Amino acid sequence: MKKYQSKEIGISVVKSLFSAVPWVGGLLNEGFFDYWGRVKQGRLNNFTQMLAEYFSENPDIQPETIRTEDFCDLFESVVRKVLQTKSKEKHLRFRSILIHQIHHPSADAGSVEICLELIASLDEVAISILKAHLEWHNAYYPIKAEQQKVLDDLEAQGKELNELKINAAVNQMRIDELTKVYNENQEIKEAYNQNILTLQTFREANYFQLTDAEYLYYKQSLYAKGLLIDKGMGTYSGKIFYYMWLTEFGIRFLEFIVYN
Repeated sequence: MKKYQSKEIGISVVKSLFSAVPWVGGLLNEGFFDYWGRVKQGRLNNFTQMLAEYFSENPDIQPETIRTEDFCDLFESVVRKVLQTKSKEKHLRFRSILIHQIHHPSADAGSVEICLELIASLDEVAISILKAHLEWHNAYYPIKAEQQKVLDDLEAQGKELNELKINAAVNQMRIDELTKVYNENQEIKEAYNQNILTLQTFREANYFQLTDAEYLYYKQSLYAKGLLIDKGMGTYSGKIFYYMWLTEFGIRFLEFIVYN
């Protein structure tokens, strides 16, 4: 009984959404007899079902929270994008934008519209490349922080060793003890370096089953869209478009599409 009630709530919420956008309601009710009209109707029906499923699984969301001018404007923009693509993955990401706005209302409508355009223009390979860079971003900084502690210890230990060696005969026991700890920390530092290298397998094209040229094209495209930045350009590595990192905008964009 509870499952049935949740389903009814989901359908009711979606109906209230569509009623807020008059031309969408008309599209649903008029019916189309030509092929292209039926295609668009099918896309809209599928997206409606996706929304209903989410609201059915989350019945605590009150209809009043989505009956705002900003949300209705966003919903209308999303529906227009839905009609332009057959990709189920993109439909899910458009749904994610709506869900994100429900849980994290934003007055920055411009950024949300940009995210909608990005979803429409990026294929799944591009999204997977961005996600791999996000995984790297999230994993790198904790490791780097731990490594920095070891580096700080090494610096302090090195200074102490140099001071002790001035009078080695008196301080030999401490020198031996500190040298052992110093060497152990050197091994730990190298282990961190190796871990960081291992995490960067996504920097090679074959990680995504792409050719080097294809991967370069994707990285350049994402760079042009402001989602990735080249941190290797102008450094000792000499590798252009290799050491790519997510921009703050790239991170924010991915946050918008995590609600599936």
